[in-house]
Formats: sequence, structure tokens, C-alpha cells
Amino acid sequence: MKKIVLLIIVTLISISLTAQSLSLDEAKKLALKNNPDLLAQRQATKASKNNLWQSYLNLIPSASLTGNYAKFNDPVMMGFELAEESRSYGYNITQPIFNGGKNWLGARMANDGYKIAKESLINKTLNIIADVESKYFNVLENQILLEISQKDLLSSQTNVEIAQIRFDTGTLSKAEYLQLQSELAGKEVTLIQTENLYQISLLELANFLQIEKVKELEEIPMETHQPTLDKLSNKSISELDEMINTIINIGESSNPSLKISKISVNTNKKSLMLAGGNFLPSVTLRYSNDWSKYDYQNDYNESGQLGINLSIPIFPLVDNGLGVAIANHNLKQSKYTLETVSDGIKLSLQSSLINLVAAAKTVRSSKLAMEYSKETYGQMKERFTHGVITANDLLSSEVMFTSARNQYTTSFYNFLRAKSSLLLVMGIEDPQILEKILNN
Repeated sequence: MKKIVLLIIVTLISISLTAQSLSLDEAKKLALKNNPDLLAQRQATKASKNNLWQSYLNLIPSASLTGNYAKFNDPVMMGFELAEESRSYGYNITQPIFNGGKNWLGARMANDGYKIAKESLINKTLNIIADVESKYFNVLENQILLEISQKDLLSSQTNVEIAQIRFDTGTLSKAEYLQLQSELAGKEVTLIQTENLYQISLLELANFLQIEKVKELEEIPMETHQPTLDKLSNKSISELDEMINTIINIGESSNPSLKISKISVNTNKKSLMLAGGNFLPSVTLRYSNDWSKYDYQNDYNESGQLGINLSIPIFPLVDNGLGVAIANHNLKQSKYTLETVSDGIKLSLQSSLINLVAAAKTVRSSKLAMEYSKETYGQMKERFTHGVITANDLLSSEVMFTSARNQYTTSFYNFLRAKSSLLLVMGIEDPQILEKILNN
């Protein structure tokens, strides 16, 4: 009895695990945990942080300890005594006082490099999220298209059965009967192709998530997006100015690519200052202290030294001048690049919002088209059963209905993809921020 109960429990657990679906949030977490490119970028960010700390160490004094022991093969005369061995130890401290700003500017440039690495990590994270959403939406879209194809095939089979009855009773010509059979064969091919696309999209998502297999995805109900769809579908292009300005302001402050370009300009400014510092003198403070003795001595002899080293560059001045010119050109190039990136992001934000509004309008129109074509097809199917219309009329309404269903499905997921693209260009991860803007 216990074995039977245990078997039932194991079976129920296995069924529940099999039936458990993968949500979009869970898919994002898996991708952010397992994606190799993102893991590599995280390591690059950590390396950049270590490089920053290393550059900070160049600003503090450096110290070294020395020690020496020597044993002579033959005793050496030192003054009036013979020495067989010697010992010495000491330390040396060096503190750069001024070196044309190399250490300080180097630390600031390393800090810029760390900022760029962090922004690159954010950019990679946002791209991973957008890719996950796109592949997730592809699976759901292909799944619904597959269901439509299956229902379409069943409907076509029913039409052929009705046509068989009418053909046997002599109320349908053989040409029309063959036409319906040909349509049925075509639907079978479409079903095979749709099934193939669905399986491929599943494999692509599983590979991207670095998991063995994706069994079932949690659906995204349209009802959750209906308020946004209704709001956007009623807006004209001329009414988007305020919304575009809000989105552009967020994008200018959050987009990682734009931030990286701004940091690059600041880095090149420091590079120009660094190149100019090559014309300036270098000043270094040094302090050392040593203790030494021979074996015949009882105490160590101590000697200390404090000094300042001054170095003034004289030649070659041409190399230093060329370095300044190169740094100046790089600075100008980075400013032009920043301007190009800024203009490109503004254009992308505007076009992404316009695409989102157009996608919302398409969803509304395709939904109406699907409802009308569904009613039309139902009426035409009834009329065909009673021999009122020809097979060609029935097929035309069937094709229209199938096309409308496919268009409605595709338009909805195009809307979701457009929203995901807009979030990516804005440089934000929280979709609620965009939802508030769209619903105001």
C-alpha cells in the first residue's frame, strides 16, 4: 500500500513539473544568469575595477626593503681589520611629487575606463533582456500560428467532407471538389511548415537561455496590454510631441551608448592634458636608510639619505608636440562621435515610439478585420453547406479569415517587440516607467 501511495505521489509531482510553464521573468533571470557574453562582460568590469585600484596605488608612496649578506673566500683588509663576511639591510621610499599629472590623470582615466565598463555591462544586460523577449515572443507567436494552422486544417477537412456529400449527390462539380481537396493538401503543407518554425523557435530560446529544453511558455494575455493599446491607438502623430520629449529626456540620461560616448570625450580631454604634461618637469622625493657591518664590528653603521630628483624634458620636443596634436585630434573625433551618437539615439527614440503607436493601431485594425472575416466565413460556410455558393466563394472567405487571424497574432507580438525595442533605446529595464508615460 505504501509503495502504491509513493508511486502516486511521484507521478503527481512529475506531472506538475512537466506542466509547469516558463514565464517571461523566469526566462530573463535564466539568461542573465547563464549568458556567456554577459558573464564575460561582468569579468571585464571586475578587471577594470582592479585596474582602477591599481592606478590609485600609483598616487601613494612606494617602498622597498633591501638586504645583503656576503662571505669572502679570502679575508679582505678593511682598514686595519680583516673582514670575512658583511651584512647590510635597509629601506627605500619614493614619493612622486609632480610628474606632469601622469599619475593623477592616469587614475582619472582608469576611473573613466571603469565607468565605461559598467555602462557596457548595463548595455549588454539590456540587450540580453531584449533578445530574450524577442525569442520568447517568437515562440508564443509561432505557437498561436500553429494552433490557427491546426484549426484551419480541421476546418478544411470538414469542408472537404461536406463537398464529398454534395459531389456524391450531384450538387457540386468535380472541379470544385478537387479545388477543395487541393486546398486541404496545401493546409497540410502549411501545418508542417508552421510546426517546423515553432520547434526551431523553441530550440533558439533554449539555446539562448543555456538550458536543455523549453517545454511550455506562460502566455501573455492581451488584456494586460489592452489599456495601453487603446490609449495609443487613439493618438495621432501630432499628439506625440510631449511623449517624445519625455522619452528623449530619459534616453539622454539613461542610454548606455550615449553615456559611453560622453565618458570617452572626458577621457580624451585628460589624454590631451597628459600629452601636454610631457613638457613639464618631474619631481620625485626619495628617502632611504641603510645599516651595514662587517663581522669584526659589534654595531651596524647607519646611513640615511633624503633627496629630491628633478627632471626637465629637453629633447625630443617634436615627439611630445606630435603627441599633443594626436591627442587633440582624438578629442575632436570623440566630440563628433558623441554628436553622431546623440542624434542617432534621438532619431531612434522618435522612430521607435512612432512604430509603437503604429503597431497599436495595427492591432486594433487587425482585430476588427478578424472579427468581420470570422462572421463572414461562418455565413459562407453555412451557405456552402446548402449549395448556395460555389467552392471558390467559400475558399476566398476561408483564406480571408485565416489571413486575418494570422495578421492579428503577428500584429500583437509586433507591438510587444516594438515596446521592447523602445525600452532598449531608452536604456531602462523597468517596463513600468514606459507604461506610465504611454498611459498619461
